Parts: sequence; structure tokens; C-alpha cells
Amino acid sequence: METTVLIRKYPKTAYWPHSPNLVESSRALVHPNPHRFVGTHIVVTEKLDGSNTLVHRGQVYGRNVTDVSDRKWMAMVKKHIAWKIQEPDVVLCGEDIYAVHSIEYGPVVEDRTFYAFALRRGDCFAPFSDLEAYADLKGIATVPVLYRGKFDTLAALRGFVASAHDEPSVLSGEREGVVIWTADGFPAGEFNRNVCKSVRANHVTTGDDWKRTWRPCRTVQPGAIEGCPG
Repeated sequence: METTVLIRKYPKTAYWPHSPNLVESSRALVHPNPHRFVGTHIVVTEKLDGSNTLVHRGQVYGRNVTDVSDRKWMAMVKKHIAWKIQEPDVVLCGEDIYAVHSIEYGPVVEDRTFYAFALRRGDCFAPFSDLEAYADLKGIATVPVLYRGKFDTLAALRGFVASAHDEPSVLSGEREGVVIWTADGFPAGEFNRNVCKSVRANHVTTGDDWKRTWRPCRTVQPGAIEGCPG
């Protein structure tokens, strides 16, 4: 008997307490215990500037998970990614950079506009290594990994995050920020204990009319750029 999965909205991610953009928002959700990420295996990934996208059983969903998305900026995900995800218990979560937001990457390989960052099975988020193995099997890109391992002190982790903000994106262009994950899997209900993000100052430059004025990023056909991340 097949498992029926209720598509749930991707959780709102708490901010790293020292995120550069926190001065811009007094109502931001801030991680209450950054020591959670010290002395345990973590993965730090680049935070890409795109559309939060969920893929399940061949269908694509955006922030609104009540209906399958018909947004034109998800065209490349539908063309290259969605059909690969058919397991009834899997929801693949990722960032889609086909539509330019505040940062323009590129040129972007057409089948690499979607970068997976989480694998959800039922009510649990899988270990990051499971996400990588699953994505590799399916031929799907994952978000760039900037660090994996342990930090012995909060100061060392804080220093790494700060230095990561000073570097350009792995995909070329500016870097939006980073996401810190505990490497092991965890229940969905403990998401904000195990994940937080740090975002550059003055990040958002799009206006209220973005959905009307959006434009696609520069794309090239697969194989056109040697050594392209993914």
C-alpha cells in the first residue's frame, strides 16, 4: 500500500544571531541557542538567492503548497527535475535560481537551475549525506557545501560564517549568505533547532512588482560550461 504524504510548507528558517541583515528587521526569528552547532557534526552550505521550491511525485510547489505551482519561473524545474521525483514518501526541497531575484548568477546550465538543500521523508528531514546520495542518484544538483565537520568553539564558528560572507558565490556573482545544518537527520518539528541562516546586509533589492517584471537568468545548454558546479 502506498504512503500518502501531505505536502507541508517548508519551515521558516531562524537567523544566526549575528546575521548581518538582522539590523533591518526587529521581528526576525532568531535562533535561541547557537551553541547547538558547536561540538557536533554540521554542514554549512551557501544560501542561494532564488525561489523556495518543493518537488513531490512529479509536481512542483512553491511557498503555497495547497496547489501545484503554475509559475512560469519554475519552467526549468518542471522540464528537468520534477519527473525524476516519483517516490510517494519523498519531498525534495531546493532553491530555484531560474528567475533573477536580488542576485544574478550565471551563466547557468539549463538543467542546473534547481539546487536541492533538503530531503524530507514523511515527518523527518533526512541526514545531509542522504540528500547528497539521493540527488546524485537522480542527477540533481545540491547547494554548494562550504564546510562539513565540527567547530570546537562558538567563536570559531562565528568567525567562519563571517569570513564566508566576504567570499563570492560558488555559482559566480555575489553571495547571499550561508545556512548552518546539523548533519544528522531530525524530526520536522525540530527544524529550527537544527537549522539557521545568515544573510548579507541589505539583501533584498526586488520590488513589490517582481512577479510581473521578473526575468529569467542567462542559461546555456548542458555541457556548454566545463566544471560547472552541480
